[in-house]
Amino acid sequence: MTDPATPPANAAEPDPKRSERPHPLTPLIRGWVVLLALLIGFGREVLSWFTDNREPPPLLLLLGILGGVVVAAIAVGLLSWLTTQFVIDSEELRIETGILARKSQRIAFDKVTSIDVLQPLAARVFVLAELQIDIGSADRVKLRYLSRARAYALRDYLLSRAHGHRAEITETGAPALQLTDLSKADQVVVRLTPRRLVIGAITSNEFVGLLLTMIVTITLVAIFSSYLGGTLALIALAISAVSGIGGFIGRRITGQFNFTLSTRPAGLRISRGLTSLTSQSLPPRRIQLVRLSQSFLWRRLGWYRVEIDVLGVGLRNDEDTRSAISSVLLPVADAQQLRTVLTLLWPESDYASIELHPAPFRTRWLHPTSGPFLAFGYDQQLVVSRHGWLERRWDLVPHARVQSVRIWQGPFSRRLSLANLAFHTAGNHLSARALGLDADQISSRQAELIELAQAHRPDITSARSAVPDNATQAGPEALRADQAEATISSIE
Repeated sequence: MTDPATPPANAAEPDPKRSERPHPLTPLIRGWVVLLALLIGFGREVLSWFTDNREPPPLLLLLGILGGVVVAAIAVGLLSWLTTQFVIDSEELRIETGILARKSQRIAFDKVTSIDVLQPLAARVFVLAELQIDIGSADRVKLRYLSRARAYALRDYLLSRAHGHRAEITETGAPALQLTDLSKADQVVVRLTPRRLVIGAITSNEFVGLLLTMIVTITLVAIFSSYLGGTLALIALAISAVSGIGGFIGRRITGQFNFTLSTRPAGLRISRGLTSLTSQSLPPRRIQLVRLSQSFLWRRLGWYRVEIDVLGVGLRNDEDTRSAISSVLLPVADAQQLRTVLTLLWPESDYASIELHPAPFRTRWLHPTSGPFLAFGYDQQLVVSRHGWLERRWDLVPHARVQSVRIWQGPFSRRLSLANLAFHTAGNHLSARALGLDADQISSRQAELIELAQAHRPDITSARSAVPDNATQAGPEALRADQAEATISSIE
């Protein structure tokens, strides 16, 4: 909420217009992958001359071609940098790019929802960073690259302006190597140790599946080694399998290294990564759904993996989490850490206290393995569904986020008098559903869930009446981050 002691931005003197360019090393950071590909291709070509006994072309010609390509790449990168600038005035951020065709992106401060800071390996070497600005759409506005201190200062400035506060862009000195993104305003909630990440990786279902596949494949190759190439084929397969398993663990560790979840006045922030540092901002009121999952071995340890679906953000949930914005809220968390984080998201609700009703016994005809674990329940704040056998999952959806509730039945479900419920939210990554419900009761449950969802709809009239005059005069668009209607999340 807006600090009453701080006048709104539009009550202050207009900010002077500032025009800047990205860091001069930006062309190098953006073009090093292309240059590396050229060098690899050139090296393979040189190697083929010796293996195929071919006559190499004149050395001067080769050096001339390679030098021409490098000079052309440098010229294009330099010209792109010269024609790129961002302008900040009292109302908006404007990013202008393009060499032949000019492109101008205008981002009003009150449209900014969250800002993430990414530092890929090449940028981190030169102490640079990239800003990704979320304005509520799947496509994010990217500003790259800035010095790390400048990126952090600009992020804090834009977030302050998004909440209607007066602010100045102030840079603070930072060490050359930074393993996390914490300021004085941050309060650490969860910090995961490398040991927890390693144990979590080797006890996950993915690792167990890779290990079993490797053992079965190597056993079959050993049995039929005389037909498949003998000992050399077995050694090659073993090396490939060990490499795959090592790569899986390495991605998990480097991507989530020094995972830190902290709170600040604007919401939650996640920083993680070893070779690449990612600082991800999460406004709690935009979280549509939370999914908890446990592998078979994690149930013995009492650990959970927590994923989220955020409105307007194209999150990723693959293993390539080194620089991408991820849907993982907690990669490995115990029960206490899980309860602490869910309390931050939904202070008035406790999912563990919700009674879950198991599916009827006849559901096992349709779901023979997961049928005994299917369950569904809700209270005045949350809907909770449980499903899964080897990997147990819980979907948690606030009534305030439910857009619609759908019933569907297949031909076998109708014969067994069963039906399923689907809960639609504004997210686009995860979907919640309750399977194997009694068809005779599902209509009344659907009506009750719709009533609960409607009861949590905000009263726009009262919300606008609580907004200062200088904001309501701007129309519906003034109801942004700090003027948002009350929801189940009260951290913002």
